[in-house]
Order: sequence, then structure tokens, then C-alpha cells
Amino acid sequence: MYGYHVSIFIRNPAKNDKVWADIQERTDWMVAQEVISREDADQMLKRIYTTNDPADAAKDADLLSESVPEIVSLKEEIFERFNKLCPKHTIFTTNTSTLLPSRLAESTGRPERFLALHTNNPVFITKTADIMGHPGTSKEVLDMTIEFSRRIGLIPIVLDKEQPGYIINTLLVGLMDRALWLVANEVATPQQVDKSWMGTMKIGIGIFGIMDNIGLDVGWELREEHALTSGDEQAKIIYEYLKTNYIDKGHFGRKTGQGFYKYPQPKYENPDFLM
Repeated sequence: MYGYHVSIFIRNPAKNDKVWADIQERTDWMVAQEVISREDADQMLKRIYTTNDPADAAKDADLLSESVPEIVSLKEEIFERFNKLCPKHTIFTTNTSTLLPSRLAESTGRPERFLALHTNNPVFITKTADIMGHPGTSKEVLDMTIEFSRRIGLIPIVLDKEQPGYIINTLLVGLMDRALWLVANEVATPQQVDKSWMGTMKIGIGIFGIMDNIGLDVGWELREEHALTSGDEQAKIIYEYLKTNYIDKGHFGRKTGQGFYKYPQPKYENPDFLM
């Protein structure tokens, strides 16, 4: 949208068409919402390039955004591979929702040029960029990342020290866990919880709708580890509820067509949902 040329490395060639279908769907939605004109959107799409060749994606990169699932070993593998392929000046960022950059810094091979740059969906509406360095991040790289976020129309939210989940996700995780506690303990259904939240806060999406949009598989490895090792009985109850009803069935949310709601037309978007 802001004139940069973007190369997307798609790890699985079988998903090439799916990636472009997703890009087109998001673009059409942005046009319909008057975020961007059709003419500007068509020009925007010409600046997006996809490839299955990591060297091709890396060759001219000024900034890398790692946005793979929350699996530490997978992220480390991606960083180690691209450190060998990217120019020396390339800034490495992680779009992780929950992990600390210090946990991944060494795997990048350029820890001083690495930090977290995280956005919330949909980015062109939320317009915030969480920026979180680690003790080894250079001030120059931090300042460049802050300036970059402003150049792409975002409000930089810079953390003074590392915090899992940044600010908004720290708040949101607590909210989601309480919502899941209500449902896993059969106090209410996901729809009832969302109706309560949406009606009270006068907002167009509820907690379970948000979880569907994030993806129930995001951070699942960490949730599973905590539930099975911490001795937290409520965490285990929530884990079993999610695993049995959603994870084991492959219902991860919007990305799979079903989560707490069915997509592409979830009930919470119906005008009569709050009636």
C-alpha cells in the first residue's frame, strides 16, 4: 500500500494458489471498506512477488518479517537459513505473538539487527505496530524500525523491555483465558460470551471471534506445555476443552473455515446476532 516492493517466501509450493487467493480476498475487502481505491489496489498487487525459492526472496531484502507458526525450532530454522541468504544490512524481525526476541536472537546470526515487529489483524484498521527489542538490539536498528512502521502508516508502540505478548496481547490473553474458563466450565457458550462482550463494549467482534481470526493453533504448543506441566488445573481443563472440540478436529478458526464459528459468514456478523 505504501510503495514498497514485497517478496513473500512460500515454504510449501502447494499453497501458492491459496496464498494469492487470500491476498486477493483481503484486497477486495479493503476496497469494499474504502481503505484503498480499486486503482491503487491494482498497483499495490503489482508490488507483491511470491516465490518458493528462499534465495530469490532474500536477495534484495532490506527488512525480513518472519511470520511462521509459534514453533521455536521452525523459527530458528527460518532465521538460520535466511541469515546465509540475506544481505548483511537486512534487518530481521519476528511477528511472533508470544515469544521473546531474546529466545530467537542467536539463531538469526545477526542479533544486533534483530527485534520483534508485530502487527494486529487487520493491520490497516488497527494501525498499531508493537516494536520490542532485546538487550542486544542496536539503537540504530530500533530507530530504523520505528521509522519504517511510521512510513507504512502505523503507530509504533515501543516497549521498554521484553514482555511476552507485548501490551495488547498481554491484556487480550488474560481476557481470552477468562472467556475460555467460562465456556470450558459450562457457564456459558462462546456465542453468549461474545454477545455479552459485543453488547456491553459496543464493538463488532467478540472474544471468541477474535480467537478464530488469530487461529486456535497459534501458540498451541506453549498452551499445551503449560497445561501439562504447570499443575494449573484450570489451564488443563481449558486445554482439554480446546483439544477435544477444536484442535483434534482441525477446526482452527477462519483459516480452516470453522472454529467457534463457521466461515466465511460467521454468525457474529449477522445484524440480528445481538437480538
